[in-house]
Amino acid sequence: MKVQALYFDGQTAADRQVSVSLDAAGLQFSGDGITTQTWRYDGLGMVERYHRAHPFRLTHTDQQGARLILSDDALAQELIARAPQLKGGFSLKGQGRTLAWVCGIAGSFMLAGYLVLQMAPQTLAFVLPDSWRERVGDQVETSLTEGAPLCTGPAGMSALSAMVARLADGNPDLPPLSVHVYNIPIMNAFAMPGERIVITGELIRRANRPEQVAGVLAHEVGHVLKRHSEAQLVRATGLQILLSVMTGGGGDTISTVASVATMLSYTREAEAEADDAGLALLERSAIDPMGLKEFFEIILAEEGKPSTGAWRKISSAIATHPGTEDRIKKIHPLPDNIAARPVMTGDQWQALKKICS
Repeated sequence: MKVQALYFDGQTAADRQVSVSLDAAGLQFSGDGITTQTWRYDGLGMVERYHRAHPFRLTHTDQQGARLILSDDALAQELIARAPQLKGGFSLKGQGRTLAWVCGIAGSFMLAGYLVLQMAPQTLAFVLPDSWRERVGDQVETSLTEGAPLCTGPAGMSALSAMVARLADGNPDLPPLSVHVYNIPIMNAFAMPGERIVITGELIRRANRPEQVAGVLAHEVGHVLKRHSEAQLVRATGLQILLSVMTGGGGDTISTVASVATMLSYTREAEAEADDAGLALLERSAIDPMGLKEFFEIILAEEGKPSTGAWRKISSAIATHPGTEDRIKKIHPLPDNIAARPVMTGDQWQALKKICS
């Protein structure tokens, strides 16, 4: 069985269509300008766990930085059967970190953890096990999107992947990101634990040019890099999160939060940090930061409007963005020695605009 997929070689920002099949040796693919390659099953890795109807992003030990994105569920499930490590579950990195943490602080765990929770949630956010962060991030995404349709238009997804790759152009140390678009009639975007970012279809529809969306994406990546959502969750759940991590739990953590919208309500300091990190990302990638300024101006026009309806907890985050006018004043064009380069082609932009169609 052959299916179509997207391939990034890790060297350029361009994505390429390839034809993928499975044989005894491994996962085989080829395409225009790409000679037939075989990724051995034992070297396959996943950027994020497989979820039905979601793109399955793969890596390989023989080609660091490359990505293969599958959208065919049947092939993904057959691939997992041949490469059991793609099932997820036990993670030596995540479980080892948890075990070392529990053994290291031993009898003083509860007291030390309580003090950290009260005094340094941002510090604790960088110590949480990856497996826990991924599990909670999945719960937060499910809760916030409330069954909204996931936008999976192939051309639009290809354009979105190109935008993410374009942002990574000047920032090779970015962690693998999971960026999803949901058809939600509210103009917003938000970061969640586990390097997850959600953009609403309304935000893309309201954007006038790709640099506005790229600016918002860079800002949310700033939240990801600073782990602001993890820190917010620590503040919201208190000692419960400590017990959950210690016992390897996390399944019920989100249900203990009074409002998942807490994840979206960052402090003025956190928003400023995300702005600074996002602007630095844009500059290193030679992307016009004025797009972010234009988006903030749209937010400013939305402030003060009542938040009602099914998406109140998401729309209310716009109304509480702190110091929007001050944040707008901080954004300036790229330095004279850096020429802005297009985020994507005109055809890609039109495809992104129709990703939820």
